[in-house]
Amino acid sequence: MAADQAPEAEEEDTDNDLDEDQGSVLSLIKAMPGNVSLDSMLTEIRKLTAIRAIGLPADLFADVAPKVLAGWRFRAPVESPSHLRTRAHNAPEATITLLAALLVEREREVTDALVDLLIATVHRVGARAERKVTEELINAFKRVSGKENRRS
Repeated sequence: MAADQAPEAEEEDTDNDLDEDQGSVLSLIKAMPGNVSLDSMLTEIRKLTAIRAIGLPADLFADVAPKVLAGWRFRAPVESPSHLRTRAHNAPEATITLLAALLVEREREVTDALVDLLIATVHRVGARAERKVTEELINAFKRVSGKENRRS
């Protein structure tokens, strides 16, 4: 009898591990970008990689109105992974549609977020470089004007 229960226990542990992995990927995909930093850029790249790993076609919802797609997209993230699993057993087509809509829309949003993060990073680098050049010019000017005052 114990041998019969062992595979079931292992199967439950495997299901729990898969649920945790799926939940963490789903929560990663649903998360919004952070402040401008290398970590937030890497996180956004991980999100984009995870979304693209699913392999949804680019024109999957080409014939669906944007408002309808947005409605489907916003329904998926408000449900917990356990509710999505329950829905998947009862109405798998609806669950797949909601999750696919979420992934398609999030791919666009994550791509936009990455572009925004890149622009902000370039702006920060430019601002830092400008500030450094300005400080060097001011210091050079102070040294030159100090020499002129001593000679007078």
